[in-house]
Amino acid sequence: MPNKPPRDKPRRPRSGRPRALGDVLQRATTGSALAAIQQGAAGVEALRQKLLSQLPQALQPHVASAIAKPGEVVVFVDSAAWAGRLKLALAEVRPDLKPEAQDSDRLTVKVMPGGQFRR
Repeated sequence: MPNKPPRDKPRRPRSGRPRALGDVLQRATTGSALAAIQQGAAGVEALRQKLLSQLPQALQPHVASAIAKPGEVVVFVDSAAWAGRLKLALAEVRPDLKPEAQDSDRLTVKVMPGGQFRR
C-alpha cells in the first residue's frame, strides 16, 4: 500500500501579527506597483496621441490603443480592414515616431479583441 501524500500544512506558525486593513491598503497604494501602472497608462495615451497626430484624419478614429514594448510598438485597431490601411500609413509615418519606434523596432498592427464590426 502506498504512503499518503504530504499535507499542504505549514510546519511552523505564521510569523508576525495580523495587520490592520488600513495599513495594508495604504502600503498597496503608496507602493511602486500602482505608480508604475499609472505611469504606464499615461505613456500608452501619450504614444497614442503622438501616433494620432501623425496619421490621416480617416484613420484616427479607428486606432484603439498603442503600446510600446521593448523592440516593438503594437498598434490596435477596431477591424482588419483598417489594419491593412494603417500598415501602409505607418510605413510613411515611421520616421516621425523616432523616440518611440527606432529603426530596429518593429511596428505591429493588431485587431482589437472583441472589437465591433461596423457597416
